Amino acid sequence: MKKLFTLLFLATSMICFGQNKNFLKEVESINFYGVDYSAAKVFGAAEAPEEFRIAFARINRLFITEGKKYDVSKKLKVKVNEISLNAVDKVNQDIDLSQLMTTSPDYTLSEQDIKRVVEALPIQSKPGIGLIIIAKLLNKAETYGSYQVVFFNTETKEIVEEWATGGKARGFGLRNYWAGSIHKVINNL
Repeated sequence: MKKLFTLLFLATSMICFGQNKNFLKEVESINFYGVDYSAAKVFGAAEAPEEFRIAFARINRLFITEGKKYDVSKKLKVKVNEISLNAVDKVNQDIDLSQLMTTSPDYTLSEQDIKRVVEALPIQSKPGIGLIIIAKLLNKAETYGSYQVVFFNTETKEIVEEWATGGKARGFGLRNYWAGSIHKVINNL
């Protein structure tokens, strides 16, 4: 019975993953907007909220300064027209630091929360597909960051495809530690 359940689970997982791959085959190119931390919470960390805001900006810079390591185009096998971090820089800078930390390791974002994050992204309305990684919970106690990968219509901001993902945090220093989880997310695209 356990083998049957495991086989069913694996088959279902492969079908779900295949749907994501099918979607990507239809996409010729995307605009990548980086990691949006505006709705994220941090659990179990000793660092100050302001330190996180600085680390968030530095993590997003890695898509430019360490482009080969954080190459979403290569992992998705889709051309990236541009990497535009201005929008996430703005919303991440405007994070209410008094609300960043949480005492709940179960914090997550609802579908409505995800839609609000995408709608609040200050980007120019133009035809195309955008990709943003939305941070949900950075759980220091579990050394794990949870994220939502979201593809959306850049003209209407309608979500086209999305999936939950995450990665184990690792590295020295606040930026590198949480960038480790982003690196895992990108490798799993």
